[in-house]
Amino acid sequence: MPDGKTHEMINMAVLIVAVSGLLYLATLKEALLIAGYLNTYTIMTFAVAYLFATFFLSPDLDIESSSYKRWGIFRILWWPYKVIFKHRGFSHNLILGPLSIVMNLALIAIPVLLLAGVQPQSLPPDFIIAAVAGMVLSMEVHIISDNFISGIKGAF
Repeated sequence: MPDGKTHEMINMAVLIVAVSGLLYLATLKEALLIAGYLNTYTIMTFAVAYLFATFFLSPDLDIESSSYKRWGIFRILWWPYKVIFKHRGFSHNLILGPLSIVMNLALIAIPVLLLAGVQPQSLPPDFIIAAVAGMVLSMEVHIISDNFISGIKGAF
């Protein structure tokens, strides 16, 4: 499977393609459902969330990975996740992996927002959808690249 730097390079390449595609879709004048939703705000939210997930929310949070270490003193927040999930188990499942990480992040973020005086339900739905989509795509790319490289190595 790829190392951390390779995962980051793969994710950056996919982000460039994804943002380019989203910008193109946003310029279409046809009555596409997604084109009406896309604007600079949602595309930037998607891209920032994707980058955040690439560097801080990797499915490798269940090991002493660079993503885990980047949390610094706050890595303790991910300790329960690390204990519950064994590497390449549920954390690398295409559905359960991203779902578990996003849910764990929500359990961390919601109390922080409340302490800051922000009501989570006051966040614009466009922001939440774009942010979750960016994070999930980043994690999916990680999982798919792991499975792809492992498959190639297994063939030889």
